[in-house]
Amino acid sequence: MVDYHIHPDFSQDAEGSIEEYCARAVELGLEEICFTTHCEPDPARKDREKVHVKGRAQPVDSDWPTAYFAALRVAAAKFPELVVLAGVEVGYEPGLEGIISNFLDRYPFDFALGSVHCLDHIAITDGDELERFKSELLPFGPELFAGRYFHNLRAAAGTQLFDCLGHLDIYRKYIQPLLDSRFTRAVDSLLPSALKFVAESGTGIEVNSSALRRGNPEPYPDVHILRMAWDSGVRVFTVGSDAHRPADLGKGLETAVQALKVLGADPARFRRRKLLSTV
Repeated sequence: MVDYHIHPDFSQDAEGSIEEYCARAVELGLEEICFTTHCEPDPARKDREKVHVKGRAQPVDSDWPTAYFAALRVAAAKFPELVVLAGVEVGYEPGLEGIISNFLDRYPFDFALGSVHCLDHIAITDGDELERFKSELLPFGPELFAGRYFHNLRAAAGTQLFDCLGHLDIYRKYIQPLLDSRFTRAVDSLLPSALKFVAESGTGIEVNSSALRRGNPEPYPDVHILRMAWDSGVRVFTVGSDAHRPADLGKGLETAVQALKVLGADPARFRRRKLLSTV
């Protein structure tokens, strides 16, 4: 079993050191784990977004990955029975392509996960920013939100900067409950072409099990979207728990893997941004 979405305490919203996660992974019998600490490079959010190094907040555009890779090397040596990979979860917004490309080129990451966390520089995956969303974006209506979200998702895939897209229907977490049935209709109309575009770009899709530990019956994305993605030609899928603390490592992965098995797929693995295995 592998877990390709893990946030150690380098992420400002996470707890638990890289070594603590590795110890937990060995306890669980995981074979391979990929750390994907947050990197939110939007200059418009530089006062909100930080990376933590030894408990101290550092700017996202600082050389924090040097400390990150050093900690990963130490952990890999301490836990030789576990494959420990260096990944990153990058928050994407249009216009950041150059910043993201330069960042990914500077460091030897094994895996890059691209996620749409914000629209118009407002976090839609953070409950603390819901009031801002309600006042600034909600008045424009559900169709506009759906349109902007899928535009950004397609744009992220079109950059070909990422190996996979993270939690594709993350709008289920906080935003969908605020919207009426017009949003569902808009999503249904936009999904087929978006998934076809993702497939044609060669970008994979993550199956994120964090929804399951929050009481949802299906992962992000749900099995209907996974089937649509498969039928559209997507063939690369990773699985990840999106753990922000060691206790959540690996939770729900069996369900995520089973969702892929139904399609005839297995979780993909990467090394230095190269795909090792797929269907």
